[in-house]
Amino acid sequence: MALSFEEFRSSLLDADSRQGLGIQLTDAEAQQVAADQQATQSWYEYWLAVTAQPAPPTGVFPAPDALATAETMPLGGHDFAQTAAFASAPPAYGGTPPGPAPYAAAAGAPGAPQKKSRVGLWVTLSIVGALLLIAVIVVIVAFTTARHWTKVDSPEKPETFHSEEYETGLYLVTDDGVSPCVVDQDWGDCIDAMEAQYAGACAGVELVPAAATLCGQHRAEIDRMRAEDSEGSVVASLGDFGHLTRTPETATRQVSNNDYEAAVMHEAVCYLGFLGECE
Repeated sequence: MALSFEEFRSSLLDADSRQGLGIQLTDAEAQQVAADQQATQSWYEYWLAVTAQPAPPTGVFPAPDALATAETMPLGGHDFAQTAAFASAPPAYGGTPPGPAPYAAAAGAPGAPQKKSRVGLWVTLSIVGALLLIAVIVVIVAFTTARHWTKVDSPEKPETFHSEEYETGLYLVTDDGVSPCVVDQDWGDCIDAMEAQYAGACAGVELVPAAATLCGQHRAEIDRMRAEDSEGSVVASLGDFGHLTRTPETATRQVSNNDYEAAVMHEAVCYLGFLGECE
C-alpha cells in the first residue's frame, strides 16, 4: 500500500523510516526538505515513480527473484513493502533525485562555502584602469601641445662710456715772437741761439702739421743766417722769430666703463596653457 504525502513527509524525519524508503539524506537535509512543502512534493513524486516501475533494465536491477523479495517495516501504524529493486537501484534512481538535490545543497548543509561576488573588484579595477588611461592621454596631449618660449629674467644693460684726455704722440710748437737775439749781438751767437731754440722744440719728435710748418720756417731762417755770416758781423735788428715752446698734443676719447651686462634668459615651457611657465 502506497504512503500518503503526509505519511511520506513524516517518514523523512525518522532516520530508520527514511532508510527503509531508500531516501539517502542526512538528518539536517531531511529536516530542510520536510520544512519545504515543494521540496517534499518533489521527493514524494520521485519516490512514487521509482517504486512504481515494473521492472528494472537488465544488468542494472537484480534478478526477478530479488524483485519478489519484500521487506515489511512498521511506519506510523501502516505496513509498507520496500522492494529490493528500489533499495539497490543505481544512483540514477536510488540516489538523490535530480530535482530535490540542488535544493538540498542550496538549503545548505552547514559549512558549505558561499561563492563570493567579485563585482566590486571588477568595478574598482575598471575605474583605476580608466583613470590611468585618462592620465596617459593627458600627459601625451600636454607634451604634444607644449609651448616653448624664451623668458627674459634680467634685461640687457648697455655699456656706458666716459670721456678722458690722452696724448696723441704728436707735439705742438709755439713761437712767442720774442727773439732770442739782441741788437749788436755777434751774428754767430745769434745763429747759435736760434739753433738752440730749434733743437729744443723741433728736433727728434713727430710734430703736428702746423708745428712742422713753424719749425720749417725757423730752419730756413737759421740756414739763411748761416749763409750770410761773415767775420765781424753783428745783429743790426731783430726779426719775427722768437722763442719756441713744445708741448704734447692731447685729445679726448670715450672710454668704456666696463659695465655691460648681457640679458639673462632661459627656455620656458607651458603645458596645456596653464601648467609650467605660461604668460
